[in-house]
Amino acid sequence: MRLDYNDLFIFNGITNTLRLCSQYPQLTMAATASRTPFSSPSSSFPKRIVRSTFPLSHAKLINPSHGHPLAISCTLPKPPPATPAAVVVSPPTAETFLSRFAPGEPRKGADILVEALERQGVTTVFAYPGGASMEIHQALTRSSAIRNVLPRHEQGGVFAAEGYARSSGLPGVCIATSGPGATNLVSGLADAMMDSVPVVAITGQVPRRMIGTDAFQETPIVEVSRSITKHNYLILDVDDIPRVVSEAFFVATSGRPGPVLIDIPKDVQQQLAVPNWDPLVKLPGYASRLPKDPSEAQLDQIARLILESRKPVLYVGGGSLNSSAELKRFVELTGIPVASTLMGLGTFPIGHEHSLQMLGMHGTVYANYAVDKSDLLLAFGVRFDDRVTGKLEAFASRAKIVHIDIDSAEIGKNKQPHVSVCGDLKLALQGINRILEAMGVKDRLDLGAWREEINVQKEKFPLSYKAFEDGISPQHAIEVLDELTNGDAIISTGVGQHQMWAAQFYKYKRPRQWLTSGGLGAMGFGLPAAIGAAVANPGAVVVDIDGDGSFMMNVQELATIRVENLPVKILLLNNQHLGMVVQWEDRFYKANRAHTYLGDPSRESEIFPNMLKFADACGIPAVRVTKKEDLRAAIQKMLQTPGPYLLDVIVPHQEHVLPMIPSNGSFKDVITEGDGRTRY
Repeated sequence: MRLDYNDLFIFNGITNTLRLCSQYPQLTMAATASRTPFSSPSSSFPKRIVRSTFPLSHAKLINPSHGHPLAISCTLPKPPPATPAAVVVSPPTAETFLSRFAPGEPRKGADILVEALERQGVTTVFAYPGGASMEIHQALTRSSAIRNVLPRHEQGGVFAAEGYARSSGLPGVCIATSGPGATNLVSGLADAMMDSVPVVAITGQVPRRMIGTDAFQETPIVEVSRSITKHNYLILDVDDIPRVVSEAFFVATSGRPGPVLIDIPKDVQQQLAVPNWDPLVKLPGYASRLPKDPSEAQLDQIARLILESRKPVLYVGGGSLNSSAELKRFVELTGIPVASTLMGLGTFPIGHEHSLQMLGMHGTVYANYAVDKSDLLLAFGVRFDDRVTGKLEAFASRAKIVHIDIDSAEIGKNKQPHVSVCGDLKLALQGINRILEAMGVKDRLDLGAWREEINVQKEKFPLSYKAFEDGISPQHAIEVLDELTNGDAIISTGVGQHQMWAAQFYKYKRPRQWLTSGGLGAMGFGLPAAIGAAVANPGAVVVDIDGDGSFMMNVQELATIRVENLPVKILLLNNQHLGMVVQWEDRFYKANRAHTYLGDPSRESEIFPNMLKFADACGIPAVRVTKKEDLRAAIQKMLQTPGPYLLDVIVPHQEHVLPMIPSNGSFKDVITEGDGRTRY
């Protein structure tokens, strides 16, 4: 179906939602299964705010059953019989807020918006101005509490907001103008949605009277972003700004985090009003679907399964980031080995004796072996992504599965668990640890033989790589970086081979140390994400491990790094190719190159483009290194140089990321040998 943007304004923008739901009942049905917060039938529409109530993903409507048919118990939160009470949303700051306006003094909607952000504790935004957002930027200049880090592209702004949020745990805020400014946020919103990152994106919009007229720089960003945001708003009344901002931050950070978009027409930004800073926020539909505390019976059942198992494995993901201490205590009590997803790296220290590092397509052989042979799979804060499971029917086919996740839509979506808990993993682990301590689990669970079996695989199939004479292996470059930073740096990446090598060969110690685009796989993520991390973590060592393809996609953000004088270090693994696509060409397309060479075909002996000149144009020191013998000193110099720095490391394009389980493959299909120097 095709929706006209004018539909948004039928009966002041409210009736349209009801009309569409009546014409297309499948939308109403799907809404109850989606992550969109306000789709409950009991929800009441607030004054003149258009809300998204449509399905966010086809996956929410599909519930395939895979694996073992036995289902011991799958417990999801049930909606209460009566409409829940209003959710009271309070700003995070405990102190009395001192406004720069006198009580009762009228001020512009843009000033109300900026003060609403201040009241939420926001100190940094990543905002790029334009015609429809000028009023917001003017208001930002009147704020002494909020710093604007000016990106050089709106996509850089939203990725920087993600880097800020991922590395700090606080919501990131980005602002863009209408039309192309708003649409440039789309990749970042989709990325934040897939990786559960709390981001509040604010966009300017053309004046209300011009909406639907194809006005200059008009784009229906509410429509565009509906399926890639947790929720979105179009504000049509200046009086609604305080409540909408409070709601947006609450929705973005509660339950399963995600992005929320607020679209504000320019005339609303200019309208004078006296704000009400204590609005009543009613979110009955959303509140009814927030997870409840896990029951003692559920946790006791999980504890008994653990005691009965002989080959248990932990499979932990991005949903475990806030539960690192509880996870470590759980492993201390049980000795169960830990395999992490790409998003879960750092939740459990990579260097720990019970760590199996990463599992999945490019995970370690021993992590995938442990999952394949396990009799109990403890899936904590994960979604059984295809890059982890491969062929679903073969994934953990011998194991009983315990799935704990905060999002009920993920329970049983891809793999049916035997026991499930929909709730906060931190609370669940606290309860399980308490039960295990009372049971005396240390004296009752002997996993010595299981750990020895896994250790045999560790010795037989360690992470390794082959040398390229005096050339630099990319894996070696990352190992040297890990050694020289003592594994303490915050690492961001683009997407491709360098991303996987950074996941494999840097030894992460703590959560929020590893920033990467996991679900969406958005190239160009690394550099702006490093900006956000550097802003959120002053004094930390922040390194963007990037590939030349990804780096070029947001290279303009070098200007932001220089102007803001952010100490971002860029370790550029430059192989002149789209390396991961080349690897697949080598393995599955007889090495036929289909537009994956990024250099100049007429000058193949030269490095093109010259990345050093990009850095020089922005006043950033940069050096190129081509020989292994010079690498360590070059990385040391990069780390010791104050401010930003780019190190262009030339690496061979023939290298492959191994191990590799081909798409839709299983553990028996794992590839451990070969590179681009071999014909397949």
